[in-house]
Amino acid sequence: MSRPNILLIVTDQQRRDTVGAFGSPICRTPAMDALAAQGMCFDRAYTPVGLCSPVRGSLFTGTYPHEHGVLNNVSLHPIRVSLPAVADRLTPALREAGYRRGYVGKWHVSERDTPLDFGFEDYYSLGDYVAWRREKNLPLPETFWNYVTQAAEVDPAGVENSRPAWLSDRAIELIDKYSAGGDAPFFLRLDFHGPHFPNVVPEPYMSMYPPAEIPPWPNFDDPLTDKPAVQRIKLRHWDTATRPWSEWAPLVAAYFGEISLIDSQVGRVLGHLDEKGLTDDTLVIWTTDHGDTCGSHRICNKDYTMYQEIYRVPMIMRWPGVIAPATRTSRYSHHFLDLFATFRDVVGAGLPEGCHGRSLLPILRGEPVADWSEEAFCQFHGCHMGLYTMRMLCNDRFSYIYHANDIDEFYDLEADPHELRNLAENPGALAPALVGMKDRMVDWMEATADHLHNEWTVMWLTDDPARAQRAPGRRRTAW
Repeated sequence: MSRPNILLIVTDQQRRDTVGAFGSPICRTPAMDALAAQGMCFDRAYTPVGLCSPVRGSLFTGTYPHEHGVLNNVSLHPIRVSLPAVADRLTPALREAGYRRGYVGKWHVSERDTPLDFGFEDYYSLGDYVAWRREKNLPLPETFWNYVTQAAEVDPAGVENSRPAWLSDRAIELIDKYSAGGDAPFFLRLDFHGPHFPNVVPEPYMSMYPPAEIPPWPNFDDPLTDKPAVQRIKLRHWDTATRPWSEWAPLVAAYFGEISLIDSQVGRVLGHLDEKGLTDDTLVIWTTDHGDTCGSHRICNKDYTMYQEIYRVPMIMRWPGVIAPATRTSRYSHHFLDLFATFRDVVGAGLPEGCHGRSLLPILRGEPVADWSEEAFCQFHGCHMGLYTMRMLCNDRFSYIYHANDIDEFYDLEADPHELRNLAENPGALAPALVGMKDRMVDWMEATADHLHNEWTVMWLTDDPARAQRAPGRRRTAW
């Protein structure tokens, strides 16, 4: 097949270190590990923004949130409650290339429109699962929609009636529908709700990981004394300031259990591709939208912090005949931005003007690439507590985080991989490296037309009046 089927599998809020292929010593992910053995692991994949709606909008537009305008989650009364369908530059390319288009699971891109409005032919939502469950007289546990406090509970409905199983069943149905409909290839999204809390998990997965056998994260005891104040405020928001590891461990155990449950369902879907003889003709991508602190630094959730646990994400791709088995790449990827560019490249659509991503196709083929970035530039614009501007630039050695209204963060990832010692205020001998990171952050802002690329921010970051005067004012969103 000249144009492969594309199966994009996305979990929600999954840490990179929960996957065996990325070094997890505890959480078991045999299906994901098998996919890695048959394909390529991206060891330096980063999410452009560590929040659901903004990064999911980036997959449809190929731009950072500062350009597409969805700055925080669409369910939180943000500045823009929906990514407009006219901003979608991915689905039209798939349609014009003759792809069948199906979407299963979490959406979170628009409060107004669904994937059907964006041009997908079929859509099974998380709400459809709830309706199906009620029709079967399977009551929902009280914690099912509890996003205010981190919670975990056994799902009495069993594995076969769990949300991951139901979503996987719908994906299998669409694979059958599209593969029986002629020679047209398909693009199928399978978006799980988990392992985002609350973790409502059936047995045996809820008891798969005894809490007493889960050690604390290496940075669990971070005192946060040299960190921005927002991090200590988060401890108060989630009531975790004095929560001991003995209370965190059951939550982490449920988080691991849901990951292993999802993995088992991913295995079913991949096994169905084998049964239908579609494996060799299908590009499979498995990743997540962003990670989770899940107790690292004693912090819950992902917003208002830009730690590696949130921004460095797992990503695996398999494409028989194109990707050599059991390969790894050390190339940096801004994953959803680059997947947008890759999908358009694969279907022959080319890249539109203003695309912030780069096609990964040469990397998948094992071809040499020139001028590839050796750093990741990431953003955060705000969430539950309102707008809050942050930017991050990181490479193999350092991570620099710019806070527009608080002290910055600067970590030596070689000496301090768990980001416990903030050196921004006292960099010592690393001062030249910090100056270089700030200067290159301005380069990224300029290259992506970031609205922070203005004379005030440039002056603050570079202390260069001439460069500050050359910075433009705010550039309007394209749509």
